[in-house]
Amino acid sequence: MTARLDPALPVRPARARRSLFGGYYSRFVSLAKRVLPAIAVGILLLIAAWPRIAPIFEKIRVRVPAIDVSEARDLRMVSVRYTGIDHDNRPFVVTAAVARQTPKVDDLISLDRPKADLKTADGGWVELGSYTGIYQPQPQLLDLFGDVSLFQDKGDEFHADSAHIDMAKGTAESHDPTTGQGPFGHVQSQGFRILDRGDTIIFTGHTNLVLRPRDKAPE
Repeated sequence: MTARLDPALPVRPARARRSLFGGYYSRFVSLAKRVLPAIAVGILLLIAAWPRIAPIFEKIRVRVPAIDVSEARDLRMVSVRYTGIDHDNRPFVVTAAVARQTPKVDDLISLDRPKADLKTADGGWVELGSYTGIYQPQPQLLDLFGDVSLFQDKGDEFHADSAHIDMAKGTAESHDPTTGQGPFGHVQSQGFRILDRGDTIIFTGHTNLVLRPRDKAPE
């Protein structure tokens, strides 16, 4: 069998094909001569400017927060509020800036900046607060530590290092040195006991009480 070329198909001579390839190669070389130096210059400029722009990348870089394993195990709540009713069906409220509860101790909650508010039988109020505290919701017991402050609507205030409050019974006590003042005068003692939600206050241990005359206005 003899192969024949179709006269309808164009046939490029070898010289024409070499010329076409040479044109592509020449354009590629020409483009490379312009692009590669520009890239090299850009890299050099980036290296020279890197000390100045590096802080910018540091600021915009997404930082992955470190995970504290201890915090992952603990339940942490902010702006907490516990409410309840005492034995005489009078309401009380325990609040805190932060509350933490560990899984192993369900009925023990540590508090930051705790505060307890109680209502008296005659419609008055008693407020206690401290730096830290521990609250047990089931027995309704609150222990305060660090700069414990007690205020009454009658104008009395007392300060101690710690206090134990039975929210259900409406009682509180402290065995730490106590200072206080109010319309009655000034007092210093080795502790105190509060009964009936503040209607009765007993100063324990060695006590120094300076009474203010009734006709003299409080300072």
